[in-house]
Amino acid sequence: MNVQVIYAESNRMLNCWVEVEGQATVADCLLRAAVSEEFVNLDIRQFDVGIFGERCEPERVVRDKDRIELYRPLHNDAKTARRLRAKQQTATN
Repeated sequence: MNVQVIYAESNRMLNCWVEVEGQATVADCLLRAAVSEEFVNLDIRQFDVGIFGERCEPERVVRDKDRIELYRPLHNDAKTARRLRAKQQTATN
């Protein structure tokens, strides 16, 4: 099976495909990605993970062509961000 592992920031995206056997887990795929040239300088253990935008546990079994995504911590949640934008708009008016 081939599984894609990706990580994105505002100015760069890391991407690699790993080959794993059947019944491999997200954790197995991350171990393979961690030694790849793209991810060697990134501590992938610190991130939450998901497959195709849905958070999951590292024990989840992957399927062929799954895309494992590494999620950075949010600085502000959506509700806080809306509140800050509204406050800035009122301050400028």
